[in-house]
Amino acid sequence: MLKSPRSVRLCPYMPAHTGRLVLSTRDPFLLPEPMLLTDALSEVGLLGSPLPGRDGAFSVGERFLQLVTFAGCSVRIALSPEGNAPFCHIRLTGPFEQPVFLSGRNTRPPRCRNCRQPFQGWKPAALSLSDIEIPLVACPTCDQESPLWAYDWKQKAGFGRSFVQVEEVFPGEAVPTPELLALLAGITNGEWRYFYIQDG
Repeated sequence: MLKSPRSVRLCPYMPAHTGRLVLSTRDPFLLPEPMLLTDALSEVGLLGSPLPGRDGAFSVGERFLQLVTFAGCSVRIALSPEGNAPFCHIRLTGPFEQPVFLSGRNTRPPRCRNCRQPFQGWKPAALSLSDIEIPLVACPTCDQESPLWAYDWKQKAGFGRSFVQVEEVFPGEAVPTPELLALLAGITNGEWRYFYIQDG
């Protein structure tokens, strides 16, 4: 398992859109081998063909709807591009040298796992982590020091060095199946989790 120095940086801005389901390793320093991850996700049928002109982006594979379930009785998603309209596809981002933090307009103050109080000052804390080797952040309510990724983000933000992103789905609309999470855990020998981001 490769690890970088223990610091965090913010992920570059991504264009506004419907939203995305993001999967990442629970350990933010764990780094999947990129080709192994791509090959395994292609073989299991999550990834389809690479999308021309979109770095790291793929059409959905033949088993996409068996590996990602959609909530609701009338969910409508576009699985292929039609002009400039948004469509559901998959993007693999990373590997990053250090963990990056993904958040969006749907991100809310995380709760301290010790006292369960919301951490209202999370934005300045996240921005200040860039050059800190061991980024411990004190809860303003109980003074418990924890890495920022140890706070409870309620699946509305997350950290990692590599991400599997299902693009153009509303938060909470799509959920990875146990089969997909088990496959990812087997690739990295470590647990994966998921969260949702809306840009802009």
